[in-house]
Amino acid sequence: MKNIITIFKKEFYRVMSDRRLIFTAIFLPGLAIYVMYSFMGNAIGNEVEDIESHTIIVYTEHMPDSYKTLLESTDRTFEYHDYDASMKEDVEAQIMEGTIDILMIFPEDLEATLLDYENPDFTVPVIDTYFNSGERYSNNAYGVVNYTFNRYREEIWLTRFGEDIYVFTTNYENIVNEQRATGQGFAQLLPMLIIMFLFSGAMSIGPDSIAGEKERGTIATLLVTPIKRSEVAIGKVLSLSVISLMSATSSFVGIMLSLPKLMQGQELDTNIYGIGEYISILVVLLATVLLIVGLVSMISAYAKSIKEASMLILPLYFIAIIVGVSTMMNSGAAENPMTYAIPLYNSVNMLIGILTFDIVPVHFVIMVVSNLVYVILLVLVINRLFESEKVMFSK
Repeated sequence: MKNIITIFKKEFYRVMSDRRLIFTAIFLPGLAIYVMYSFMGNAIGNEVEDIESHTIIVYTEHMPDSYKTLLESTDRTFEYHDYDASMKEDVEAQIMEGTIDILMIFPEDLEATLLDYENPDFTVPVIDTYFNSGERYSNNAYGVVNYTFNRYREEIWLTRFGEDIYVFTTNYENIVNEQRATGQGFAQLLPMLIIMFLFSGAMSIGPDSIAGEKERGTIATLLVTPIKRSEVAIGKVLSLSVISLMSATSSFVGIMLSLPKLMQGQELDTNIYGIGEYISILVVLLATVLLIVGLVSMISAYAKSIKEASMLILPLYFIAIIVGVSTMMNSGAAENPMTYAIPLYNSVNMLIGILTFDIVPVHFVIMVVSNLVYVILLVLVINRLFESEKVMFSK
């Protein structure tokens, strides 16, 4: 145990004594995420504000006053221009260019026509509307117009037949668990990001710790010391796990601080989680980071150089991303207990269960125990690789 601690201290000090490495491996991920997500949130917020403050440029023919009143009740500002058939090509070209937002051509005397609906020769009038879905202002104008058309249709219906024509009305009451609803919002995003950051943290330092020493030739000095190679392997895995967890924690903090800006307009209350949920998340992170570091260390021990190790680790990183993305489509954590024995997939599902307050103790135990079993197997494989002179001293 003493030798394992010695190796742990050596590897940990190697990173902690290098200010550049501390910044790039631990602080930079969280800082970069905070800056990037905050920038994205501000950009999205500015985009929405810009669209909502835009004056909608409307070209119209024969617009009824009753509809115009309804349109202006939307709290949007409009700039009206008269239209006639001779302007058709020019107006359509400007809609295509984005200088005009929408064109509405109403039938002449629309209101009088609508009042004559009982006439056997009555024909349903058509309102021609032209917009450009490829232009944000025009597409938004269409949404506003479509909404007001529906209201206009309802008002005409009520005028004709009165309220008695409706068979029933509806009264909706949203009975929802606010904590679970908020948790589902977190569960759609955080598990995938957490797994990605754990992998990123391990990838940033793992290859250099073993493959880097092989490449530089310093691993030979370490292996000839009176320390069991299994102790060297365990010490390196533990030190890399702590550093990777620190890197992931930095990234997690960056996410949580930037979420309010990224999710502008949506209420996200991070105070819904108690000490139990945070401890559970920490246990999942510890079990997962040990597994990820074990995988990275095994590949790094096998590789001849840092470049080769990074290339071999990359497919695992893509698999982790795919696993995280696949769970975003689920409504909740998996119910099958055997799911929690699948590496990485079990951690993502357990994080979803914790974040949605749907944690099952049996699933939690299966996830932790299975990950620890995988870690032990990986350490045994790493030890075999360390014992192999051919692998450790290959050029």
